[in-house]
Amino acid sequence: MNDRMNQRAVEEGNDSQLVSALARGIRILQCFSMGGTELSGRELIERTGLPKPTALRLINTLCEFGLLRYSERVSKYVPGIEMLSMAAPVLGRMTIRQLARPLMQELADYCQSQVSLAAGYRCNMPYVEVVQGAGSSLFRPEVGMRLSLSRTATGRAYLATTSKEERDNFVRGVEVRDAAKGEWLKQRLTETCRDLSERGFCLSHGDMHREINSVAVPMRTPIDDEIWVFGCSNAVFNLTGNQLTEDIGPRLMSLVRRVEAALGNMTGAAHYMEEDTHDPHS
Repeated sequence: MNDRMNQRAVEEGNDSQLVSALARGIRILQCFSMGGTELSGRELIERTGLPKPTALRLINTLCEFGLLRYSERVSKYVPGIEMLSMAAPVLGRMTIRQLARPLMQELADYCQSQVSLAAGYRCNMPYVEVVQGAGSSLFRPEVGMRLSLSRTATGRAYLATTSKEERDNFVRGVEVRDAAKGEWLKQRLTETCRDLSERGFCLSHGDMHREINSVAVPMRTPIDDEIWVFGCSNAVFNLTGNQLTEDIGPRLMSLVRRVEAALGNMTGAAHYMEEDTHDPHS
Protein backbone atom coordinates (compact mmCIF):
# COMPACT_ATOMS: atom_id res chain seq x y z
CA MET A 1 0.00 0.00 0.00
CA ASN A 2 2.71 2.51 0.95
CA ASP A 3 4.82 1.52 -2.08
CA ARG A 4 1.90 2.27 -4.41
CA MET A 5 1.25 5.60 -2.69
CA ASN A 6 4.92 6.60 -2.97
CA GLN A 7 5.01 5.57 -6.63
CA ARG A 8 1.90 7.61 -7.38
CA ALA A 9 3.34 10.64 -5.60
CA VAL A 10 6.48 10.50 -7.74
CA GLU A 11 4.59 10.08 -10.99
CA GLU A 12 2.06 12.81 -10.29
CA GLY A 13 4.74 15.30 -9.22
CA ASN A 14 2.76 16.55 -6.24
CA ASP A 15 4.11 18.32 -3.15
CA SER A 16 5.79 15.17 -1.86
CA GLN A 17 9.34 15.42 -0.53
CA LEU A 18 10.33 12.39 -2.62
CA VAL A 19 13.20 12.76 -5.11
CA SER A 20 11.84 11.17 -8.28
CA ALA A 21 15.14 9.87 -9.70
CA LEU A 22 16.10 8.28 -6.40
CA ALA A 23 12.63 6.77 -5.94
CA ARG A 24 12.76 5.26 -9.44
CA GLY A 25 16.19 3.78 -8.76
CA ILE A 26 14.89 2.21 -5.58
CA ARG A 27 11.94 0.76 -7.50
CA ILE A 28 14.42 -1.02 -9.77
CA LEU A 29 16.27 -2.53 -6.80
CA GLN A 30 12.96 -3.61 -5.24
CA CYS A 31 12.22 -5.74 -8.31
CA PHE A 32 14.69 -8.33 -7.06
CA SER A 33 13.65 -10.95 -4.52
CA MET A 34 14.66 -14.41 -3.33
CA GLY A 35 12.49 -15.82 -6.11
CA GLY A 36 13.85 -13.39 -8.68
CA THR A 37 17.58 -12.80 -8.23
CA GLU A 38 18.31 -12.62 -11.97
CA LEU A 39 16.32 -10.21 -14.15
CA SER A 40 16.81 -8.96 -17.69
CA GLY A 41 16.65 -5.31 -18.65
CA ARG A 42 13.29 -5.95 -20.29
CA GLU A 43 11.93 -7.54 -17.11
CA LEU A 44 13.09 -4.57 -15.03
CA ILE A 45 11.42 -2.15 -17.45
CA GLU A 46 8.16 -4.13 -17.40
CA ARG A 47 8.10 -4.47 -13.61
CA THR A 48 8.79 -0.79 -12.93
CA GLY A 49 6.73 0.62 -15.80
CA LEU A 50 9.49 3.14 -16.47
CA PRO A 51 10.27 4.45 -19.98
CA LYS A 52 13.07 2.41 -21.53
CA PRO A 53 15.63 5.27 -21.77
CA THR A 54 14.99 6.27 -18.15
CA ALA A 55 15.22 2.69 -16.89
CA LEU A 56 18.47 2.02 -18.77
CA ARG A 57 20.10 5.19 -17.42
CA LEU A 58 19.13 4.22 -13.88
CA ILE A 59 20.31 0.64 -14.36
CA ASN A 60 23.68 1.83 -15.66
CA THR A 61 24.03 4.19 -12.70
CA LEU A 62 23.21 1.42 -10.22
CA CYS A 63 25.80 -0.82 -11.93
CA GLU A 64 28.40 1.95 -11.73
CA PHE A 65 27.95 2.10 -7.94
CA GLY A 66 28.03 -1.67 -7.54
CA LEU A 67 24.39 -2.05 -6.52
CA LEU A 68 23.62 -4.01 -9.68
CA ARG A 69 25.84 -6.10 -11.91
CA TYR A 70 25.35 -7.61 -15.36
CA SER A 71 26.12 -11.31 -15.29
CA GLU A 72 27.55 -12.60 -18.55
CA ARG A 73 26.87 -16.14 -17.31
CA VAL A 74 23.08 -15.73 -17.34
CA SER A 75 22.87 -12.59 -19.53
CA LYS A 76 20.83 -10.83 -16.86
CA TYR A 77 21.24 -8.27 -14.10
CA VAL A 78 21.86 -9.47 -10.55
CA PRO A 79 22.09 -7.59 -7.21
CA GLY A 80 25.63 -6.34 -6.66
CA ILE A 81 27.93 -7.09 -3.74
CA GLU A 82 27.65 -3.46 -2.65
CA MET A 83 24.03 -4.10 -1.66
CA LEU A 84 25.25 -6.72 0.81
CA SER A 85 27.84 -4.30 2.20
CA MET A 86 25.17 -1.64 2.64
CA ALA A 87 22.98 -4.08 4.58
CA ALA A 88 25.71 -4.79 7.16
CA PRO A 89 25.13 -1.59 9.19
CA VAL A 90 21.42 -2.41 9.41
CA LEU A 91 22.17 -5.78 11.00
CA GLY A 92 24.94 -4.23 13.10
CA ARG A 93 22.59 -1.80 14.83
CA MET A 94 20.23 -4.61 15.82
CA THR A 95 21.77 -5.55 19.16
CA ILE A 96 18.72 -7.67 19.87
CA ARG A 97 20.06 -10.30 17.46
CA GLN A 98 23.14 -10.96 19.58
CA LEU A 99 21.09 -11.06 22.77
CA ALA A 100 18.42 -13.35 21.39
CA ARG A 101 20.45 -15.81 19.32
CA PRO A 102 21.61 -18.18 22.14
CA LEU A 103 18.12 -18.23 23.66
CA MET A 104 16.60 -18.93 20.26
CA GLN A 105 19.05 -21.77 19.67
CA GLU A 106 18.25 -23.28 23.06
CA LEU A 107 14.52 -23.32 22.31
CA ALA A 108 15.04 -24.59 18.75
CA ASP A 109 17.13 -27.51 20.00
CA TYR A 110 14.64 -28.31 22.76
CA CYS A 111 11.63 -28.67 20.47
CA GLN A 112 13.45 -29.61 17.23
CA SER A 113 12.06 -26.54 15.56
CA GLN A 114 12.95 -23.37 13.72
CA VAL A 115 12.98 -20.16 15.76
CA SER A 116 12.97 -16.81 14.01
CA LEU A 117 13.07 -13.11 14.76
CA ALA A 118 11.47 -10.64 12.37
CA ALA A 119 11.13 -6.86 12.37
CA GLY A 120 8.15 -5.03 10.89
CA TYR A 121 7.90 -1.45 9.69
CA ARG A 122 5.25 -0.01 7.36
CA CYS A 123 3.91 -3.45 6.45
CA ASN A 124 7.35 -4.67 5.41
CA MET A 125 8.58 -7.55 7.56
CA PRO A 126 11.85 -9.37 6.85
CA TYR A 127 13.59 -12.06 8.87
CA VAL A 128 16.38 -10.64 11.02
CA GLU A 129 17.60 -13.89 12.61
CA VAL A 130 16.77 -17.56 11.98
CA VAL A 131 18.11 -20.56 13.90
CA GLN A 132 17.53 -24.23 13.23
CA GLY A 133 17.25 -26.78 16.01
CA ALA A 134 18.92 -30.16 16.05
CA GLY A 135 16.61 -32.55 14.26
CA SER A 136 14.63 -29.83 12.47
CA SER A 137 14.09 -30.48 8.78
CA LEU A 138 12.26 -27.24 7.95
CA PHE A 139 13.38 -24.99 5.11
CA ARG A 140 15.56 -22.25 6.55
CA PRO A 141 14.77 -18.82 5.11
CA GLU A 142 17.58 -16.33 4.57
CA VAL A 143 17.94 -13.20 6.69
CA GLY A 144 16.25 -10.41 4.75
CA MET A 145 13.50 -12.56 3.23
CA ARG A 146 10.05 -11.05 3.66
CA LEU A 147 7.32 -12.89 5.53
CA SER A 148 3.71 -13.17 4.51
CA LEU A 149 1.80 -10.87 6.86
CA SER A 150 -1.49 -12.69 6.36
CA ARG A 151 -0.52 -16.38 6.26
CA THR A 152 2.03 -16.61 9.09
CA ALA A 153 1.61 -16.37 12.85
CA THR A 154 4.50 -13.89 12.94
CA GLY A 155 2.96 -11.69 10.27
CA ARG A 156 -0.46 -11.62 11.93
CA ALA A 157 1.14 -10.90 15.32
CA TYR A 158 2.78 -7.90 13.67
CA LEU A 159 -0.48 -6.70 12.12
CA ALA A 160 -2.28 -7.08 15.46
CA THR A 161 0.37 -4.86 17.08
CA THR A 162 0.22 -2.06 14.49
CA SER A 163 -2.20 0.86 14.65
CA LYS A 164 -5.81 0.17 13.68
CA GLU A 165 -5.47 2.48 10.68
CA GLU A 166 -2.42 0.66 9.33
CA ARG A 167 -4.03 -2.73 9.95
CA ASP A 168 -7.30 -1.71 8.27
CA ASN A 169 -5.42 -0.32 5.26
CA PHE A 170 -3.61 -3.61 4.82
CA VAL A 171 -6.81 -5.65 5.08
CA ARG A 172 -8.53 -3.36 2.55
CA GLY A 173 -5.65 -3.91 0.14
CA VAL A 174 -6.13 -7.68 0.44
CA GLU A 175 -9.91 -7.31 -0.03
CA VAL A 176 -9.42 -5.30 -3.24
CA ARG A 177 -7.30 -8.08 -4.71
CA ASP A 178 -9.40 -10.97 -3.38
CA ALA A 179 -12.59 -10.47 -1.33
CA ALA A 180 -12.56 -14.05 -0.01
CA LYS A 181 -8.97 -13.76 1.20
CA GLY A 182 -9.81 -10.43 2.82
CA GLU A 183 -12.66 -11.99 4.77
CA TRP A 184 -10.44 -14.93 5.77
CA LEU A 185 -7.76 -12.52 7.01
CA LYS A 186 -10.30 -10.59 9.10
CA GLN A 187 -11.30 -13.81 10.87
CA ARG A 188 -7.66 -14.79 11.44
CA LEU A 189 -6.82 -11.35 12.83
CA THR A 190 -9.76 -11.56 15.23
CA GLU A 191 -8.40 -14.89 16.47
CA THR A 192 -4.89 -13.44 16.67
CA CYS A 193 -5.96 -10.47 18.79
CA ARG A 194 -7.94 -12.75 21.09
CA ASP A 195 -5.04 -15.19 21.49
CA LEU A 196 -2.53 -12.43 22.17
CA SER A 197 -4.86 -10.96 24.81
CA GLU A 198 -5.69 -14.26 26.52
CA ARG A 199 -2.51 -16.31 26.02
CA GLY A 200 0.21 -13.85 25.08
CA PHE A 201 0.95 -15.71 21.84
CA CYS A 202 -0.86 -16.51 18.58
CA LEU A 203 -0.95 -19.55 16.32
CA SER A 204 -0.91 -20.67 12.72
CA HIS A 205 -2.05 -24.19 11.85
CA GLY A 206 -0.78 -24.88 8.33
CA ASP A 207 -1.84 -21.51 6.92
CA MET A 208 1.43 -21.04 5.02
CA HIS A 209 2.52 -24.67 4.67
CA ARG A 210 0.10 -27.46 5.45
CA GLU A 211 2.68 -29.53 7.32
CA ILE A 212 3.95 -26.68 9.54
CA ASN A 213 2.37 -25.21 12.70
CA SER A 214 3.72 -22.04 14.26
CA VAL A 215 3.46 -19.84 17.33
CA ALA A 216 4.46 -16.17 17.55
CA VAL A 217 5.04 -13.63 20.32
CA PRO A 218 5.50 -9.88 19.67
CA MET A 219 7.68 -7.77 21.91
CA ARG A 220 5.63 -5.43 24.06
CA THR A 221 7.45 -2.26 23.01
CA PRO A 222 8.67 -1.26 19.52
CA ILE A 223 12.33 -0.40 19.02
CA ASP A 224 12.86 2.73 16.90
CA ASP A 225 9.25 2.36 15.70
CA GLU A 226 9.97 -1.19 14.50
CA ILE A 227 7.76 -4.00 15.79
CA TRP A 228 9.70 -7.16 16.65
CA VAL A 229 8.14 -10.61 16.67
CA PHE A 230 9.62 -13.98 17.64
CA GLY A 231 8.26 -17.10 15.99
CA CYS A 232 8.67 -20.84 16.42
CA SER A 233 7.75 -23.21 13.59
CA ASN A 234 7.38 -26.96 13.95
CA ALA A 235 6.72 -29.83 11.59
CA VAL A 236 3.38 -31.35 12.55
CA PHE A 237 4.90 -34.82 12.93
CA ASN A 238 7.22 -33.44 15.65
CA LEU A 239 4.30 -32.21 17.77
CA THR A 240 2.30 -34.21 20.26
CA GLY A 241 -1.13 -33.34 21.67
CA ASN A 242 -1.34 -29.73 22.84
CA GLN A 243 2.42 -29.21 22.89
CA LEU A 244 2.21 -26.05 20.80
CA THR A 245 -0.11 -24.26 23.22
CA GLU A 246 0.89 -25.82 26.53
CA ASP A 247 4.66 -26.05 26.13
CA ILE A 248 6.20 -24.26 23.14
CA GLY A 249 4.03 -21.12 23.30
CA PRO A 250 4.79 -20.45 27.00
CA ARG A 251 8.49 -21.16 26.42
CA LEU A 252 8.59 -18.68 23.54
CA MET A 253 6.88 -16.09 25.75
CA SER A 254 9.54 -16.66 28.40
CA LEU A 255 12.27 -16.19 25.79
CA VAL A 256 10.79 -12.86 24.69
CA ARG A 257 10.48 -11.60 28.26
CA ARG A 258 14.14 -12.52 28.90
CA VAL A 259 15.23 -10.61 25.80
CA GLU A 260 13.16 -7.60 26.84
CA ALA A 261 14.76 -7.68 30.29
CA ALA A 262 18.24 -7.87 28.78
CA LEU A 263 17.50 -4.95 26.46
CA GLY A 264 16.15 -2.99 29.42
CA ASN A 265 19.35 -3.62 31.36
CA MET A 266 21.44 -2.46 28.41
CA THR A 267 19.36 0.70 28.04
CA GLY A 268 19.74 1.41 31.72
CA ALA A 269 23.49 0.88 31.56
CA ALA A 270 23.76 3.22 28.57
CA HIS A 271 21.70 5.82 30.44
CA TYR A 272 24.05 5.71 33.43
CA MET A 273 27.09 5.89 31.14
CA GLU A 274 25.66 9.05 29.59
CA GLU A 275 25.14 10.53 33.04
CA ASP A 276 28.74 9.71 33.95
CA THR A 277 30.01 11.75 30.99
CA HIS A 278 28.39 14.91 32.33
CA ASP A 279 30.28 17.52 34.30
CA PRO A 280 31.79 15.64 37.28
CA HIS A 281 31.28 18.68 39.46
CA SER A 282 27.53 18.90 38.75
